[in-house]
Parts: sequence; C-alpha cells; structure tokens
Amino acid sequence: MRLKHLLILLYSFVSTHLTAQTALVTDKSSGNSISDVFIYHEDKEYVSYTDQRGMADLSGFSNGKIFLQHPSYHPESTLYTGDDLNISLKEKIVSFDEVIVSANKWEQEGQSVSQQIITVNKKEVQFQNPQTSADLLSNTGQVFVQKSQFGGGSPKIRGFAANSVLLVVDGVRMNNAIFRSGNLQNVINIDPNALESAEVVFGPGSVIYGSDALGGVMDFHTVSPKWSSDDITDFSLNALSRYSTTANEKTGHIDCSLSDKKWTFFHSSTFSSFDDLRAGSVRKNGYENEFERTFYIERMNGEDLLIKNDDINVQRSSGYDLFNTISKINYRLGNKNDITYNFYYSTTSDIPRYDNLTEKINTSDSLAHAEWYYGPQKWQMHNLKWNLYAKSGLFDQARATLAYQSFKESRNDRPFGDDRLRVRTEQVDMYSISLDFDKEFAGSNLYYGIDYYYNEVSSEALRRNIETGEITGTESRYPDGGSSFSSFAVYGNYVHPFSGKLVLNGGLRFNSVNLNANTNNERALANNSKDIDLTNFALNGSLGLAVNLNPTNKISYNVSTGFRSPNIDDIGKVFDIGSSIVVPNPGLKPEYTLSNEIAYQRKKGNSFFSIVGFYSRVFDAIVDGPFELEGRSSVVVESETLDVFSKVNAGSAEVYGGSILYAAEFLDTWAFSKTITYTDGRDISNNEPLRHTTPIFGKAALTYQKNKLRTEFYLEYHLNRNPDDIPSAEFDRKSHLYTDEGTPGWHTLNLKSDYRLTESINFNFGIENILDKHYRPYTAGISAPGRNFLIAVRASLK
Repeated sequence: MRLKHLLILLYSFVSTHLTAQTALVTDKSSGNSISDVFIYHEDKEYVSYTDQRGMADLSGFSNGKIFLQHPSYHPESTLYTGDDLNISLKEKIVSFDEVIVSANKWEQEGQSVSQQIITVNKKEVQFQNPQTSADLLSNTGQVFVQKSQFGGGSPKIRGFAANSVLLVVDGVRMNNAIFRSGNLQNVINIDPNALESAEVVFGPGSVIYGSDALGGVMDFHTVSPKWSSDDITDFSLNALSRYSTTANEKTGHIDCSLSDKKWTFFHSSTFSSFDDLRAGSVRKNGYENEFERTFYIERMNGEDLLIKNDDINVQRSSGYDLFNTISKINYRLGNKNDITYNFYYSTTSDIPRYDNLTEKINTSDSLAHAEWYYGPQKWQMHNLKWNLYAKSGLFDQARATLAYQSFKESRNDRPFGDDRLRVRTEQVDMYSISLDFDKEFAGSNLYYGIDYYYNEVSSEALRRNIETGEITGTESRYPDGGSSFSSFAVYGNYVHPFSGKLVLNGGLRFNSVNLNANTNNERALANNSKDIDLTNFALNGSLGLAVNLNPTNKISYNVSTGFRSPNIDDIGKVFDIGSSIVVPNPGLKPEYTLSNEIAYQRKKGNSFFSIVGFYSRVFDAIVDGPFELEGRSSVVVESETLDVFSKVNAGSAEVYGGSILYAAEFLDTWAFSKTITYTDGRDISNNEPLRHTTPIFGKAALTYQKNKLRTEFYLEYHLNRNPDDIPSAEFDRKSHLYTDEGTPGWHTLNLKSDYRLTESINFNFGIENILDKHYRPYTAGISAPGRNFLIAVRASLK
C-alpha cells in the first residue's frame, strides 16, 4: 500500500515537469485516490473531473478559487495559483445534502433549487446491494414501491404512479405510449449496478421533462468514465458476486472502462436469478391465516391439478431471471466538444403474475388461473449524444440527443381447467430527439430547448391449445390495426439570483400531443368508430423561490402545473378483471395538476433537517370508473356477464401530504438518519380515496463508519391502511390482496455491513427482516421477503 502511494506521489512530481498542471485528490483517511471528483473554478468557465488515478487536468483553469465535489465526500475548496495540487477529502457517513442536481437537465447548485430532490450516489447503491432499481428507490425510505409480483416494482410519488411519474435514463425519457395507470415494472430494466447516481424530483416536472411528470421524475445516471488527465491510458475492471437466501438469489456483475485523453469506453453486464420468494413466518396477531400459499397448480398428464403446498411461506410460482447490459463509447472532438454512443439492453425470463395466480374462486381453495405470466420484458435503447461547451450569443452549453428504444412485452393467461392459453404481445418502437441549451448572463441562467418523440405500437393476440397446438384468434389488448402517439414541445426555465440569498426559478412549456389508433375490436369502442384521433395542447408553467436566509437555513416555495395526455393504454385497450371488463373511452380528455410546495431546510455543521409540505389539485383526473358501452352498463362475454369500466375524467381530485428528513453525523464515526412521508388524497367528485396515495411510511438508520468498516442498523415501516382509505372498486375487485381490515401496518429490523479488506476487495453482509415478520405492503400482490441473509464480494482492478 505504501509503495502505491509512493508511486502516485512520484507520478505527480514527474508530471509537474512533463505535462500540464494537475490535481491529485485522495481520501483523507485511507490515502487512496478518488475518481470522479467534480472540480470547477469560481468563475464557472472551466470544469474538470478526476480520472481513475485521482488525477485531474487543471490546464484550463486561471488563478483563483476552485471547488471540489463528490457525492460520497464533504465538499472542499482551495486557492489555485497555477501549481500542481494535492488535496484530501473527508468521506461522508451519510449523504444528506447532495450539491449537484439535474432539475434543469444541467448540473447546478442545490441551494438554487426550489423543488424537493433526493439523490442516491454510487457508494450508497453498493452498500445497500439492491436487487433491482425498484429496491434502490424503496431503500431511500422516501419512495413507496408497490409489487404485484416478485419481478416487479412500481414507484409511487406524492399520490401518483405508473404513467403519472416519469422514468428518465441518461437524459432520455423511458415512458412510452402503453405505460398504464395500474402498476408497472419497467424500472427493473435499469441496472442498479451500472448507476453513477439516481435522483428523484418530487412534484410536477412537466416544464423540463414534459407529459407524465405529474407526481415526480426518477432520473437515473449510468456510469460514464472520465477522460484521462494525461497521455496514460486508464483501465478499470470491477466485479460483483452476490447471494441471498430468501429467493436463493444469485447475482453476478462485471464492468470495465478504458479511457485516454480522447476516447472512453465502458461496458457493464449483470445477471440475476431468483427462485420462488420465501415470506416471513411470524404473522401478526389476528392475521395468522392471511396470505398463506396453501395450494398451487401443476399440469400433469394433460390436466390441471391443485397441489398442496408443503411450506405455506414459500410463494410458489414467483421466481424469475433478469439480465442487463450497457456499452458506451465517447470521443472527445476537442476541449469543448464530444460525442457519445450508448447502448442498453435488458431482458427478463417469464415473470409470474403472482397476485393473479393466487386469486381464488369465491371462498374455496380453488384457484382461478392455472397460468398467468408476463413473457420476457425486453428493452433496448440506442442513444447518440453530442455535447458542446462553447460560449456564444445563444448558449454557453448545448446538447443534442437522438434515441431509439424498443419495448417488447406479453401477457399470457389460462384459466384453471382450460387448455387454451391466451397470448397477447405488444411491441413499441420509440424515436426521440431533444435539443437542450444553457445560457448564463448577468449572473442568471436560462435553460431552454425543444424535444420530439414518436411511438409506434403494434398489438397482437392469439389463443393456443397447449395440448393440440391449435391456434385460434382472440382480441388484442390494444388496437389491432396499429396506433401511434407523438409529442412536440418547447420549454424554457429561468434562474435568477437576487443578492446571493434569493433565487427565482420560473419556466414555461408548450406541448402538442397527437394520438391515432385503428381497431377492428367491436366491443372495444363505445361508438362503433374504427379510428380514434386525438390532438391535445397544453401550456405548463412553474414558479419557485429559494430563500437562503443564511448559510444554515433555507426556505423554498414552488408552484407548478402538470399535464398528462391520454396515451394508447388509456384510450385503446380492453381487458377483463374479476367480474368487470375495461373498455376504451374515445372521449377521454387530458388531466392537469396544480401543485404547491413549501419547504424548510437547516444545515448546520454535520446535521441536516428538512420538512416539506405539498398540496396538489388534479383537474379532469383520469381514473378507472363505471362506463356505458352503447348505453349498457354490463355486457355478456363468453357467457359471463361483466360490468363495464373504462378510463374516465373524474372531475377533480386533491392530493396532499409532506415529508420530514433528519440526518446527522456525530462523534466522528456515527450517524443517524430518519425519514417519514405522509400522503393522502380524494376524488372530490365522488368522495372516494385515490388509489396511489400511501400509508405513512419511512425509515430510521443508525450508522457506524471507521476506517475499513461501515455498519448500519435500520428500521423500515409503514402504518396500516383502513378499508375506508382504499377505493371501493379496488378493495372489492381485488379482495384477495387485502384483509378485512385493509392493509395492516408493519415494521422490520435490518442490519448491513461493508468491510474493505483491501483497496481492491470489499465484503458486504446483511440480514434483512431480522425478526422474520410476514407482511404485505399496501396494494402489493405478493408478501415481502422473510428473513434474508445476504453476502456479496466486490473486487476491482485499476
């Protein structure tokens, strides 16, 4: 270890005489070099990053004060006089005040932002060891994640979910034309092991990100290697092997990067295999017989058989596999010009839809479905990005992004005793282009741009006899004649500081959205129309104030509007659920939100406190509701009478709530953090609760960190949800997902540790749900994992 430090110092000395000015950044405790440190000059005209060896090129910097920032370390500043620098940073125990955020698609100081934003950095991701990015969000204690099945994860933010919250990957929106209002699992296609950071913007983000960003934006940044600071080529190789017990999880990950002064290359691959999930064995008093997996179905000799489960806590037919890979190539055209090609691919195995597989026929042990699973969920993206950092009359920074995404998914279901498997397959091709600009003048910043995206949707369906192979036709989930969905928008956001204490944020966005669908499905259309054409326009705005009373206290207020136009999933689908059928509503209108948020933050020394309150009014809210099909409230389908439901504009609704975060470091080696989130809301038109509001939930953690060891003991919880707080249609149609008292409250105790054996090898160990409690989070279709032992080994070569 001493030899390595000596070589680094020797290299620094030699480079002083042979190359341009550099900075060497190291960890104050271990002396190890730190990569990916962001360095900028006080005039903000030039920035740099440390490479794999902790070296940064300062040749473009003029004399003056420079600032160093890294999400895992306390920020530092120093005076630069043209000489080489050696700077040490102190590692954080908890990251409670991330400085750099992407509220405007560009990096900026957190003190100038008026919206609530949380950041998860790479260090925290590696420590928590989430199985998927859905678990990563849940681990923050500030985002509620619903799972209908083990291979799932649908984030709920401020009473919104699914197609009302926005997923963004490296600046490209992931939401497509068939994102539904129910629960989604597309976030699991984002590999947490390949992330540099993830940010959650709470509240409407429509001005910057467009339609769908009603409840918030989840912005994921994958690893992007930095150019070498000199003529030496940098190389790194990282590997992860992880095993956990509740689902016999086996995960392997490898990534590598290569960079010089002109080129960078990055590749990452992860494979995970999960067996059936085991739930906890300790049930709450009064709920001893709830959510038992007593029977499951197997196919034997051409017949469906009901099989008694030997272990009621093993949730049979819940396991799945997941594979993710990313490749990136970046070329530096000049000091202020670079181009990047990114490729992403993700696929799953078949994913059993566990909530439907456990649905019973009346009160008997007989199960309604012999099979119900999602086919492989495939996602790929090609992303070409050009960055220009050159001051002109129109901009200081410019970025052009071209992207193509392909989504393929299917739903496969077969009733118990039926030989016919229904297969419905969807393919979405999504093309997008965005131009984003940043212009600074007189101390203010103007962020502006345009974006366009186009979705092409194809939908097919068939029934296949699993015994004879005979194929027959059936109705597709979406219009079988094809459909398209497109959006064009221009936006601008202005950030102006007043006297260094008051910062004004204001923006506008104009949206134009067009939808076209063609169907031959007779029962899917209320007016027997073959074509559906919708065009919607919307003007959205936001206005925020951030008042930095002093270096310790900050007050902020933000008012913003959001907009979501009906997509193909809202307009064009037909499916059965329980004793109901959901059909299209060609008269559906867009929904809008008006949201107010006020927040107070206090950061003093190594402690941080924030409290946020919000109130949102939803106009023409798109919700599930009773509907008439050609004047009838029910229809007969295959000899069964079904009540008709559709997406309807519910008049208006309100959502309100708040959150509290406290974090502090003490005694140099200890930290404590706590979060609590409250959300409630009602459909004002019929005085019904809203589906995606959540019980009070949160997390509390006590952390110890010294030298090579970090250990965290934490509590996760949510309070009960009474039937009166659950929409009646949800509670009645999905009664098997709830107890008679709704959803009981729960809490778990958990322990995780990380030990750095050497600079290159880390061991992770954890026990989740130590008390082995059996619990099921609100709206979940599967019980949460029982006591889970986790062990992981990380190795790196640089």
